[in-house]
Amino acid sequence: MGELRDFVGANYDPDEATGDRSPILACLGDLFERFRADATGAVATYIPELAKANPEHFGVCIATLDGQIYELGDSRQPFTIQSVSKPFCYGLALCDQGSKAVLDRVGVEPSGDAFNSIVFDERSNRPFNPMVNAGAIATTSLIRGASHEERWERIMGMFARFAGRPLSVDEAVFRSEKLTGHRNRAIAYLELNAGMIEEPVVEHLDLYFRQCSILVDARDLAIMAATLANTGVNPLTGERALPACHVRSMLSVMQSCGMYDFSGEWGFRVGLPAKSGVGGGIIAVLPGQFGIGTFSPLLDPLGNSIRGVRFCEALAESFNLHVFDSHPTARSAIRRSYSGAKVRSKRLRRLDEQETLARIGGCVHVYELQGDLFFASIEQVVRKIDADLSRLSYVVLDGKRAARVDRSVWPVIVEVRARLDERGVTFLLAGFGADALAALTPEGEAPFPAEVVFASADEAIDWCECQLLAARDGRPVAASAIHALAGMDLAAGLSEAELAHLSEVVSLVAYGPGELIIREGDVADALYVLAAGSATVQVALHGTGKHRRLAAIGLGVTFGEIALFDGGTRLADVVAGPATACYVLPVARLKAITEASPELGMKLWLNVGRALSHRLRQANDEIRSLEG
Repeated sequence: MGELRDFVGANYDPDEATGDRSPILACLGDLFERFRADATGAVATYIPELAKANPEHFGVCIATLDGQIYELGDSRQPFTIQSVSKPFCYGLALCDQGSKAVLDRVGVEPSGDAFNSIVFDERSNRPFNPMVNAGAIATTSLIRGASHEERWERIMGMFARFAGRPLSVDEAVFRSEKLTGHRNRAIAYLELNAGMIEEPVVEHLDLYFRQCSILVDARDLAIMAATLANTGVNPLTGERALPACHVRSMLSVMQSCGMYDFSGEWGFRVGLPAKSGVGGGIIAVLPGQFGIGTFSPLLDPLGNSIRGVRFCEALAESFNLHVFDSHPTARSAIRRSYSGAKVRSKRLRRLDEQETLARIGGCVHVYELQGDLFFASIEQVVRKIDADLSRLSYVVLDGKRAARVDRSVWPVIVEVRARLDERGVTFLLAGFGADALAALTPEGEAPFPAEVVFASADEAIDWCECQLLAARDGRPVAASAIHALAGMDLAAGLSEAELAHLSEVVSLVAYGPGELIIREGDVADALYVLAAGSATVQVALHGTGKHRRLAAIGLGVTFGEIALFDGGTRLADVVAGPATACYVLPVARLKAITEASPELGMKLWLNVGRALSHRLRQANDEIRSLEG
């Protein structure tokens, strides 16, 4: 699988990082800057090598399930994984021994004590959980291998599958851990004495010290977390790191025990399965959506990264990420997307206008959304817009099929609109119901201007088409003015004499707003050409008192053609808008023209047929575009 990446390095400056920076990254950057200057806390000193960490380092990374990477700050700064290794080795032990055997040796209950306390669950004769040192040492002892070297290779192979790359050990930290790890030795030998683990204890401790000394960065942690979010499949490599059933168990203990003595409050405030380490790292997982990795070595008294915790709290609050909020699996939020060159509005237009829109309508793009819209799903939409941005002048988000709109979408949409405005791209919303629009406008925020909100995608596309055609003509077309018959599709190719003849047989009829030009069920006995104003084709929804709009009719367009072919009755109403007028050509007069002047009659019939043929081809193109 290919990797897509947005990256802002250690010299990230929010005042300069504009331009091509993605809206998602901009939103994350605002949160990042909120905590960047926070210098509270202290680096870990009980392992001498950890005391050398630079307290100014702060990096954040988010990895999605389709391989998108968002990085901020010191996201590539290496540090040792420390206790963040524990859930992964627990997963490998589950894979080696099975859930029952591991549960017999290591519990899953929060301990209520410090991570390095020498306290056990005496009732069950086992460590409380695999996230404290006692449980992690017991977990590592369960990892299989014919030799010490083979066991270590299996551990490193597992971490490589999660991170998507080979990792290495910080040998200086390993030596420091081993030299000063007397408390962990005491824990291990007490476990041996109680029958919780078996020999060789020295080898188990060596593996444990080594696993804690593995070098990672925030990006690695985010990918590892995304692999957990993806039921154990690495989103970059496509390789399965561990079976899905064991990933569920890993996430369960991370949810209840992963943040030391802060686990309960973390669950209350953030609500994501997570694990922290005294090296300054935190991983957090939103199952089915993405993984988070943070790094800052300044720790609170409980051993958690202060900046990392505060960033994750703000992220969860801003984007509604708590696991007990409704978060369906992140299927694609885009049902389909299409350009205005292929799919037009329902307004019938003259042939010259249709040809213009076929040529330049590609700058209009509609993104038809589906399902629930929340942070992870709207992130996919933003990336699609970014990919198309170079050729766009108008962006329409069609929310007709969107189910629930989460409040976390608001800041992203605002950032998208601001970015598009900077590029001179017009942003429109269409098809969103009142509840969805309310969710897109949090209390206290200004609503989207009425001019960018449309009842349907068709109306939004129609508006975009009108802007493009007005730009072509150098000015908006005055709809209320009577337009000459010579500019109509029906009169294309006529000589002056033929045009004069046609003008004598047509009638110019004015209609008031709401007046029926054509009534459904009436005899089809005339052809119409819109000379001024506007008209709408609609059908009655029987039994409801409502109507459905089928199409709008543009200036110069011929309609009512059924009268020329089989007569019969009208199939729909055509309703006049303000200041509307039509040229009306009764079928009897057209037949008389054809008899008196076959050449003129043939031209008129061909012009009608050409317009119908063009509409049919356009309909076929739209079907192919929408189904492709």
